[in-house]
Amino acid sequence: MIEFSGVKKRFGDLDVLRGVDGRVEKGEVVALIGPSGSGKSTLLRCLNYLCPFDDGKVVLGDVELRPGLDERRDAAHLRRARLRAGMVFQQFNLFPHLTVLGNVIEAPVHVKGLPRAEAEQKALRLLERVGLLEKADARPAELSGGQQQRVAIARALCMEPDALLLDEPTSALDPQLVGEVLNVLTGLASEGQTMIIVTHEMRFARQVANHVWVFDQGYIVERGTAEQVFERPAEARTKDFLAHLA
Repeated sequence: MIEFSGVKKRFGDLDVLRGVDGRVEKGEVVALIGPSGSGKSTLLRCLNYLCPFDDGKVVLGDVELRPGLDERRDAAHLRRARLRAGMVFQQFNLFPHLTVLGNVIEAPVHVKGLPRAEAEQKALRLLERVGLLEKADARPAELSGGQQQRVAIARALCMEPDALLLDEPTSALDPQLVGEVLNVLTGLASEGQTMIIVTHEMRFARQVANHVWVFDQGYIVERGTAEQVFERPAEARTKDFLAHLA
């Protein structure tokens, strides 16, 4: 479903991604872990070209992304890619002037051209799925951080993406709210939703991810099943990272 090779990204003199390769199959959950600044979030943004990369290629289903694409000139091509990979951000990014329901239906109506009534029916089903049906008419400011993030997940799902890309979806939440978001993601994983998740929640990565990729200094230094990476890490940098979490 998602395949990338030789992806490099530089910001000024800083090489953030130094040539990374990977493949994610349909229905898999991949957790990206590693020290802050190691390239995890940058890779996630490169996968749907929110962050243009400097070298390599990304393939999302039947859409190929390469360096040099332009947001205006290649808008239709990029739209096809982004319809396949929905993004969930750390900071929710909900529209404050819209209701919860309005946030969820905004893209299906205005990007995909879905009739409003059909979009609302789909959105209400998704809000029920994430436990927020009763908040459909609320504004984001009336919700907790955990509730806002669950709305953001429902919003991404309403576009029916092939995969969800989640960038530290619990990092902006108070500890007591983390569980409600992880419960939603655990449910999605059990239903076969393809996901790539940047996370510092090691227990979640261990329990839910099919595969774990360990980043360090712009490289994927180790990858394997959650059991392999957490119980029998092979690389010194992985052992060092996990030791600092203990």
